[in-house]
Amino acid sequence: MMTEAVATPPISPAAFFAAPPATPRALVAARHAVLADSLNADKFRSAVAEARQANNASLAALGSWVTGEYTKSLQFVDGTDEMATFLRGASLLELGQSVAAADALKGAHTASDEILVATALEALVAARDFDGFIAARQKAKLGALDALYFEAVEAEVEGDYPGAVAGYRAVLAEDENHIAARFRMAYRLDLMGQDREAISEYEVLLQQRPIPSSALINLGILYEDRNDFEKACGCFGAVLRRDPSNPRARLYFKDAHESLDMYYDEDLERKEDKLMQILRTPISDFELSVRARNCLANMDIRTLGDLVSRSEIELLEFKNFGETSLNEIKRVLTQKGLRLGLRREDGSFIVPDEFEGGPDGAELDLEWLGEIGDEQREALELQISSLSLSVRCHRALVERLNLQRVGDILRYTEEDLLAMPNFGITSLNELQNKLEEFGLRLRKAKELRN
Repeated sequence: MMTEAVATPPISPAAFFAAPPATPRALVAARHAVLADSLNADKFRSAVAEARQANNASLAALGSWVTGEYTKSLQFVDGTDEMATFLRGASLLELGQSVAAADALKGAHTASDEILVATALEALVAARDFDGFIAARQKAKLGALDALYFEAVEAEVEGDYPGAVAGYRAVLAEDENHIAARFRMAYRLDLMGQDREAISEYEVLLQQRPIPSSALINLGILYEDRNDFEKACGCFGAVLRRDPSNPRARLYFKDAHESLDMYYDEDLERKEDKLMQILRTPISDFELSVRARNCLANMDIRTLGDLVSRSEIELLEFKNFGETSLNEIKRVLTQKGLRLGLRREDGSFIVPDEFEGGPDGAELDLEWLGEIGDEQREALELQISSLSLSVRCHRALVERLNLQRVGDILRYTEEDLLAMPNFGITSLNELQNKLEEFGLRLRKAKELRN
């Protein structure tokens, strides 16, 4: 995804092909000029198709990238110069192949072209090579606006989400057409639970030509979450028209399209929400034998969700896990209206017929905190992202444990969290300090109810 929209006078298809851009920066400027007018854009697409048919590799690669046909651009791009490197890396990045993009753009952060430099940095972030990004940013030669933008990106990487959003707003105040700043701000707002503002920012990107595929997919998911399946299908369909093999767009389009005629079952949705809350419950909350508890810990089963994702056969195949332990666990699950093998292949969970999902089924017992006030109860509903935790701590809670709210964290003891990979005493202290700001704290194992 490009970092700047460069305003230039209109360029006709004939002028573009007669004197094709020689640098990535000139190519980005040409894209905005060519696609600004819809009639001119249609003529350009026809000219690009002719270039592909004539096997004019250079013009076909350039023109296909301009029109957003990234797969076709990759088919024709050749060479190792800055333009070829840009076309290859930028196309892979737009297609969601971030690791391959970062590899294709390796070392390009020291290039002379600012757009190529910025794209190389974007690829490192997309590939989650954050250490590489921070090191590369220190050597990169960027314009003032992109320097401000990547400063905000680094703040986001380091877990300062409010600071990152403020940084993106500052970039957009200077240039409202800074595509990457608006995209990352929308993405971060989405993760912070500010769906309405995120949708608004993504919808601004719909005015870009070509519309960034990642913006279309993320916006489509937000529409789908709001049960606006027609708009969701429109977003995913737009990606598929450009890239018919896009796996994410194909999957999401299929689901959204099937949901257009789906009967809305309010009771089922209530049960699904309650089920997801219960599945976050730590195994340590239940009275189990030492053998069963140790076996589950050795299998890295730490929550009810982890447990019901396994089948009886998988459990029995584990060393020292026998029928006695299996029956013990099945009794615990039966009490909750659950059973083994509830996880589908796509990662979602089946709601068992025997699962009631009553109002008190997953309520968090906060007796170790004593009497809590309204401010503390409001804090329990905050998104974890609002705590501005470090990247490592945030990943452990949100990605590893699939937690969303601050209240979800309090289901775990200090010992539960310390038993997780890559979650040490530093992360625990950081989390405890954040919770104390709201008058909350984690419980200790000895405070578990008997």
